[in-house]
Formats: sequence, C-alpha cells, structure tokens
Amino acid sequence: MALVLEGIRVIDWTGFLMGPRAAAHLADMGAEVIKIETPEIGEPTRGARGGVLPKPKGNFVYTWHLENRGKKSITIDLKKPRGQEIAHKLVKTADVFLSNFQYQALRRFKLDYETLSQINPRVIYAFGSGWGMKGPDKDRPAFDYAVFARSGMMDAFGEPGTPPVMCRPGLGDHITAVTLAYAVMLALYHRERTGEGQMVHASLLGCLIDAGALSLQAQISTDEPVGRNARNDAKNPLWNFYETKDHGFIQFSMSHSDHYWPEFCKVLGIDKSEKDPRFNSHENRENHCKELIPIIDKALGSRSKEEWIKRLTGTDIVWACVTTYTELAQDPQVWANDYIVKVKSENYGEQKMVGIPINLSKTPGRVSPEAPELSQNTEEILLELGYSWEDIGSLKDEKVIG
Repeated sequence: MALVLEGIRVIDWTGFLMGPRAAAHLADMGAEVIKIETPEIGEPTRGARGGVLPKPKGNFVYTWHLENRGKKSITIDLKKPRGQEIAHKLVKTADVFLSNFQYQALRRFKLDYETLSQINPRVIYAFGSGWGMKGPDKDRPAFDYAVFARSGMMDAFGEPGTPPVMCRPGLGDHITAVTLAYAVMLALYHRERTGEGQMVHASLLGCLIDAGALSLQAQISTDEPVGRNARNDAKNPLWNFYETKDHGFIQFSMSHSDHYWPEFCKVLGIDKSEKDPRFNSHENRENHCKELIPIIDKALGSRSKEEWIKRLTGTDIVWACVTTYTELAQDPQVWANDYIVKVKSENYGEQKMVGIPINLSKTPGRVSPEAPELSQNTEEILLELGYSWEDIGSLKDEKVIG
C-alpha cells in the first residue's frame, strides 16, 4: 500500500527528543528520513539508559527506537569542510531539512536556512527551538522540563498550596514534534501549489503555551489570575475525581451537568440528592459544591473500582478511571486502535511499540520495528550522491565519515 509521504526525502540533523520525534512522524507516513549523526558517537539517545524511566531490557534501547524508527543513518563530521559538502549535496536532493539544534550551531556548520535555501530553493527548512526565534532568550539552551516550568504548565497542576508538579519525560518535546511535523505538511502543500520552499518553526515555549491556551486566554481576557483548582472545592462536582473503596480513582467529566444529573444520582445511589433544592440545577450545585462533594465521596467510597466500572459502563455518564501506564499498556481500547502495536524486528525479535495517533483510511502509515544502526546507510547514500568507492575510502581516512 502506498504511503502518503512516499517520495519525500527528509534530512534529519536532530538530537534528543523533539526533533527526532518530528522526523519519526514523517517516517511513519512513508518519508525517507536520512539521519545525520556524529561518527563513532552517534545521536545522544542511542545510549539512553533510563534516567527517570525504567532501564531498557537487553539491547533494545526503547527511547532510541521510538524516536528514530524507520530512518536511515549516515555519519558525517560536520565540523570538516568535506563533511559540510556532503550535507549540502544531501540537501540538494531533499524536500525537507529538519533540525532542533541551536541556530548559531546551524550557522556555524553552514546548515542555516539562508545557506540551504540558496543550495535548494524548494527545500522546506523545519526548525525546532526551545524559546522561539526572537527575543532576549532565543539563543538560550532548553529542555522541555525547563520550558514546562516557564510556560505556566508546571504551576497549573496539583492542589492549591502544594509544590509544582513535575512533567512526564518528553511531554513538551512530543507536543512540539507533532506541531513541527504539521508545519512541514503545510509547507509541502504550499510548495505543491507554488513551487516555493520556506522555513517553518515551532518552539517548546510556543507549543506548551498553546497546550494551555484556554487558561492563558482566560488570564489575558479577564486580567484575573488563573489559579489551581481544589478537588474539594470543584465548582462543578460532576467535573471532578473521586476515590473508590479500594483506593482507585474515577474522573467524571460532564460540563453541562443538568443533562446527566438524574442518571448520575441513580447510578451512584444518591437518589435523595436529585431533587434537593441545593443540588437540582447546575447553578445550585456550583453554589453548594462543598456540601455535594462529600456526598459523592461517600458514594464512590462504598464500592471498589471494578464494581463502579460495571455500574457505569453502558450509561450516558462521561467517566474514566485514573489509569497507570501499567494498566494503559493492557487497555483493549488502546490495542483496538493500534495506539500500541506489535512489530517484528530482525535484530530484536517481537517488540511492542507506541503506534501512530492518527489514521488515514487509504494511507494509514506504518510503524517500523527499529531505528538504524549507527552509520548503517552511509556508503549506500554516498554512492547515490555520486561518490566513488575511492572517495568513500578517502573520507573514512580523513574521519569525515564513520
């Protein structure tokens, strides 16, 4: 089956998570992604061994394969003029050049937009940054934890008066990666109509601001501080989470609560509350939330999570269990939609991989079982660019390639 990006070549000079993930999204949809890496060392996530996440089992470094699946690897020393020459020849053949290294480094290695657009005016130059391309902090280094803090997101979670909440690894990177891949697609569509290449950009700061845009818009529209929400003072008790008898949690999410209120009372066994004048309308429930929440707490605390799942399933009530990643990995809904898939790798056997979050009915994409070995495709790519075996030997002797 043809994939939607077949025939599109992407040159990927990226590191860590945001840039590699954006290129992996394009590879999932059929693009040929050629990853430039440093000889002998490779891209840093090749050696990722856990940190705050569990250590890999065996030789399957899951971070590396998740972020770089379906790509080719070429090793080039970009500090050397002959290495930059190879990169420029690659860009001549490319549709997209993608990087998330600091822009001053891109200039230093002659891989900035100004240089590459002269070499290939049709190229889509995709750049991911930490803080944006303008302003006093545009050249500051960044990882998504730091930007999570500055974007307002870290302060937004948790109960009032508690310390800031740490984000999950890669959260900001992956949000930004999707946005950068989206920008590439828009630019490819524009080029299809006009023949023009262009530079596209997404930043961690901009994308995390967009992820929390509703809260920020409330702030700038009202000039009122947007604080944290206390669970015991949730203005809409039907938009809140509650603890079950066996210490599970269930989240209810019903913004227009009048429609759901009668069934909610019946299922929870709090029938007396349905027509109670304190609770018989959304407005009244808001005004008396501190009285209603303990009633719901008591009801939810009377049964186990599994018992509540049975009672809530099949109703119109909008709910979900607060799920661990252990539970999510076994969720039949996740597997039914290929959000996790099994893939077979020649090198690593059968592996489970996070799938593709979107679906195209005629060109659905594919999940590659693994990322490339370091320098796996160097000779193949150089031969295609017109280098001879003698040239390749010379480049190896000079340590321009690995």
